[in-house]
Amino acid sequence: MARRPKSLTRSQLQARKDQAARFTRDVVGDAERAAEIESESLADYAARRHIEIQNPYERFSVPRKTIDDYRAELKDAKQQVRDLEEENESLQEQLDQISDIIAPEPEVEQEEDDGEDADEDVEEDENPLLV
Repeated sequence: MARRPKSLTRSQLQARKDQAARFTRDVVGDAERAAEIESESLADYAARRHIEIQNPYERFSVPRKTIDDYRAELKDAKQQVRDLEEENESLQEQLDQISDIIAPEPEVEQEEDDGEDADEDVEEDENPLLV
């Protein structure tokens, strides 16, 4: 019959791991192996020792940010926005230059008004007084 693996909480397992490291260093006299045990993750230690973790999903706390952290993030974000705006202006200038090369704007010809065209426009329009 196969043995069921031991089941320990994370804190119990951490205590066992610390005890194993102390024993290896103090009794066995192998400081190098003790350092390996201490640097080993709790999950790896449990797997190697065939121990099941009762609460495998350790709650993790999100580190709280200070006002200075938020201010630094805001400062960085504002600088990034300025950099992107400058880059956009530069790219827009390049696009305008390319557009001028590909399809230059036609020059607007100014026609001389000699007075005759103005009279024709008046004659073609209906006279509102004759209605």
